[in-house]
Order: sequence, then C-alpha cells, then structure tokens
Amino acid sequence: MKYSAYVFGGLALCLIVIVILFGKVSSLGTEVRDLNQRNDRAFATLQDSVKRAQADLAIAKESMPGLGEYMTTIQLHAGKLWFAAKASNWELSQYELDELKETMEAAKALNAEKNGVKISNVLDSVLQTQVAQLAESIKRKSPAEFQKSYDETLSACNGCHAEAGYKFIHIVRPSSPPVTNQRWEMSAK
Repeated sequence: MKYSAYVFGGLALCLIVIVILFGKVSSLGTEVRDLNQRNDRAFATLQDSVKRAQADLAIAKESMPGLGEYMTTIQLHAGKLWFAAKASNWELSQYELDELKETMEAAKALNAEKNGVKISNVLDSVLQTQVAQLAESIKRKSPAEFQKSYDETLSACNGCHAEAGYKFIHIVRPSSPPVTNQRWEMSAK
C-alpha cells in the first residue's frame, strides 16, 4: 500500500509537471506566433521601404543629366575657355578650365560605354594629358602653348567621337563667342 501510494504520488506529480509543461509549451507557441507575425509585418514594411527607395532611385536616375548633356556643357566651357585665353584673361581661362574639368569628372562618374568605348577611361586620359597641358599653358600665360594644347584637346575629343561611332560630332575652334553677354577681356581697374 505504501508502495502504491508512492507510485500514485509519483504519477500525480508527473501528471502535474506534464500539465505545467504543456501550458508552458502552449504559451511559448503563442509567443512564437506573435513574434512571427511581428517579424512578418516588419519584413513587409522593410520590403515596402526598399520598393520606395528603388522607385526614388529610378526617378533620380531619369532626372540626372546623361552623357549628351555633359558633353554639351563641356563644349560650352571649352568655347568660353577659348575666348578667355584669346583675350589673355588668364583668370577667366583658369576658371573655365576648372569648370571643364568638373564637368568631365561628372561625366566620368556615369561610367558610360558607347560602341565598346569606355568613355570614363577616355575622359580620364584626356584629363591627365591634354587638359593638364592646357592647365600648364594657362599657368605660363602662353597663347602659343594654349593654342597647341587646345587643338590637341579637340583632336582627342574628336578621336573619341569617331571611335565611339559618333564621327559626325566634330568639334572645332569656336569662331564666335558661345555667349554674347560676357566680356572676355580683363576690365581695366
């Protein structure tokens, strides 16, 4: 009898432990479901944020200037540079050269490729060679050196245009100022 009381007590204790464990497991299952639902909501929110960011990026890319816009700006600064140097306005020449370089750097960042020609590589090469020579000629205030390096720069540009399949774009020295509302000569002080 004493033995059966122990067995019965042990079974009752096991049954109590099982009921408590079942309750805990059930409670943990509810917590896990709640956590999964919160994670699912957070994941859905994150996915929505990523989709909005991708849409914003697409809009931003569409509104960014393309290679053609940068090349037109380069052409404008090159024309202004020509007239500034022809007027021996070396400060304006340096300014226009800096603007030219800045625009070339922005165009490089596009990493454009046209008909197998990596435009960024060509721009980098022109910046390091012909544009560097332009900078030296401006620093020396040498019209002859400037004209030579300017012509070499145009030649490099036209070579790239031809190689990239755009030989119909042929840049020459400007014959008239690109803008009519700017004085090229230094004003007397």
